[in-house]
Amino acid sequence: MTTENALIEPIVLGAERRKKPSPGARKTVRLGLLGCGTVGRGLLELIERNRALIEERAGISLEVTKILVRDLSKERPGVDRSLLTDRPEEIVAGSLRGATFVAPAPCDIVVELLGGIEPARSLVARAIADGKSVVTANKALLALAGAEIFRAAARSGVRIGFEASVCAGIPIIRALESGLVGNRVDTLCGILNGTSNFILTRMTELGESFEAALEEARRRGFAEADPSLDVDGHDAAQKLAILSELAFGVPIAPGSVKVEGIRQIEPEDVRAAKELGFVLKPIAFARDLGDALELRVEPTLLPIDHTLAHVRFEDNAVLVKGDAAGELIFRGKGAGSLPTASAVLSDIVDIARNGSAPLRYADAPPKPAAPDGHARFYIRFPVIDVPGVIGRIATALGSRGISISHASATLVPGKPGHGNVKVLAHDCRASVLAETIDAVSRLPVLTGKPVAIRILETS
Repeated sequence: MTTENALIEPIVLGAERRKKPSPGARKTVRLGLLGCGTVGRGLLELIERNRALIEERAGISLEVTKILVRDLSKERPGVDRSLLTDRPEEIVAGSLRGATFVAPAPCDIVVELLGGIEPARSLVARAIADGKSVVTANKALLALAGAEIFRAAARSGVRIGFEASVCAGIPIIRALESGLVGNRVDTLCGILNGTSNFILTRMTELGESFEAALEEARRRGFAEADPSLDVDGHDAAQKLAILSELAFGVPIAPGSVKVEGIRQIEPEDVRAAKELGFVLKPIAFARDLGDALELRVEPTLLPIDHTLAHVRFEDNAVLVKGDAAGELIFRGKGAGSLPTASAVLSDIVDIARNGSAPLRYADAPPKPAAPDGHARFYIRFPVIDVPGVIGRIATALGSRGISISHASATLVPGKPGHGNVKVLAHDCRASVLAETIDAVSRLPVLTGKPVAIRILETS
């Protein structure tokens, strides 16, 4: 054997040994599903479709033992009806029902896909107490009670998999938990809600109104009948809280994220953004300032060369800045049954392969919300078309220390005598600007509520 072959051969043999688990190494992992909605059916489809692939790559055979549903009579094409139950005690921690003891179906991992707070919170607690690891896609539950759940999991020596709770198929949770564990992360910035991004993309690229873009989002299944959670920013705020806990190592107290939705955005704002060299995006932003956290979700103007400016339609993206790795971008489908099911499945396989030792969790006291910092802002004032209106607004802003770098006025098509005054304000505090806008709103020349949008300068 030559020296060259002597160096290469062990590597090749090692690769061959790792390539495929031996048939005897295959392990059966039993799953109990709480919920069989869009994501639940997507998970069942993915398990069945890629069963051989999962067994080949991971040496694991997945077996669904029971599925909790609310309505047993509902048709669920492709789902084995013999697995369905409306009795949660058949999956988690047996209990008495009347005079009959109900023994739970044997399962190794409980997969919570119910959504909402209750009964998900109680059932997850029961599964943890029963010594079972849990995989969940429930961002609302984790944002509200994540610290409580992770503490319970640590006490019981089990794992909580929650990759699917943020950005569906994008592996941002695992990146923060392990890939960036050697980095100090001080900033997160991202597009965390596909519905809002879809709407703003159509308004920007197709000139649609908010209402028309929302209706198209509903038609394509990106928006619920009641879209409030998405378009009012609360979905993104829940996700930002989860990511911030991982990135900064402290729990996020409820109500810490400042939230503003996109309902107030009009085509005039989108056109003005283009003219000024910006793109309007629904941005979630988190920064660790040492003694406080800056957390906000709001429509934001990005320079056209910003990393997130070209994330379009239902896509999500997260920009992370670590002190060692530098700037990293994670991008992909942020919604949909199969992307979310893919993340759920990755957690299942990870727990099955690597055991149930609990991951770290934020156990430090929460940091307070940071006082508002300085930023540039775009502001639109809906006004009556009368002489001197720009001057009156500029004077009102200037008298409160807010200077203007740009000002323009346009008429509203189809509404004679109505217009918009649009200004770019130099750096100012958000709280001072809010007080000033409130004062300007009382001027007799205004016809509606002004819109103020932060400008994010950095990449």
